[in-house]
Amino acid sequence: MHTLRLLSFLLAASTLLAACSHEATTDQASSANNSTASADSIVVLSDVEIKNAGIDFIQPVVKEISDEITLNGEVDVPPQNLISISCPLGGFLKYTHLLPGDHVKKGEVIATLEDPQFIQMQQDYLTARARLQFLKQELERQQALSETQATSLKNYQQTLRDYETEKIQMEALASKLRLIHIHPEQLSDSTIQSTIRLYSPIDGYIARVNVNIGKYVMPTDVLFDIVDPRDLHAAMTVFQEDINRFRIGTHGEVYTTSQPGRQYPVEVVLITRNVDSNRTGILHCHFLKSPDRLLPGMYLTGTFTLAEQRQVTVPEDAVVHYQGKDYVFIQDTSTPAGKTGYRLVLTPVQTGKTENGWVALPNVDSTKWKNYRVAAHNAFAILGKMKNKIED
Repeated sequence: MHTLRLLSFLLAASTLLAACSHEATTDQASSANNSTASADSIVVLSDVEIKNAGIDFIQPVVKEISDEITLNGEVDVPPQNLISISCPLGGFLKYTHLLPGDHVKKGEVIATLEDPQFIQMQQDYLTARARLQFLKQELERQQALSETQATSLKNYQQTLRDYETEKIQMEALASKLRLIHIHPEQLSDSTIQSTIRLYSPIDGYIARVNVNIGKYVMPTDVLFDIVDPRDLHAAMTVFQEDINRFRIGTHGEVYTTSQPGRQYPVEVVLITRNVDSNRTGILHCHFLKSPDRLLPGMYLTGTFTLAEQRQVTVPEDAVVHYQGKDYVFIQDTSTPAGKTGYRLVLTPVQTGKTENGWVALPNVDSTKWKNYRVAAHNAFAILGKMKNKIED
């Protein structure tokens, strides 16, 4: 019994020792790999090499850098500049000459419709007008008789009621005729017409034609859409995390994907105060110049300049691109230059906007970086030596 317990204890101890040994080996290997990776990012250059390569060491500078952001959107028009043309009454389209893109002037005839109900309305109006004239004369006669008590007051009141009722009927029919551009004051039995005309209410361009000759249209049908291009604006979509960075008056430039070289300057005039289900809002931008080649619904891409921010900057030639990332070489001043030369550390950075030969580093600590010294003017020579060292 004692022998079995001793054997079990020895077996457990052996297993624990093997596991510890394996962990120690793994930790040593990991430390060795980290040490190798750290050594590969360090380059040591002598004074002669620095001079021959024309390398200078410059301290990063904190500058006012204007940030830029790219947005997508489309050309839009305010409601008062997009007019949908309908007929107040149904009818058959007899004539139109319009095609999408045609220019129309305010008051221009854009369509002609015909229907028997147009004749009936004019007939009803003329009948009501004639009856009203008769009732007016009858009312005057009944009033005179009532004053001499030659007839009862009831007959006068009945005639007055009929007159007022017929007057209301005639005025209602006159209003309906005006809706279809028939002037009741000029209407007579010899001017009754079977057609009506539709007129353009604004100067603009035909954006959409939804009918053809011979088609019957209902009062709810839209025959044409007319756009007044004098007040086009750019509706740009912005994500919720960026919307508060914009202000009224922010400037930018927009362009279509088909003509990226033709840019239109815009100014933000309205910022929505809500976001949709996609967590985006809308910037309404006014065109500073007439966008003569843009149409409502066209997709736009725009670049906007935001307010200036203080950011750490380094010379443009201090940044090197290596394996898909941007780096700078920072001098390690902890080692005396007289003993080991210049000890340079390859440091990854995220670059921002470039202005006047200086590149912004938006995600670095300005307090620390303004005390660093970075290699500039020929940083690629340092990168080349680092590659050679790794290959050797």
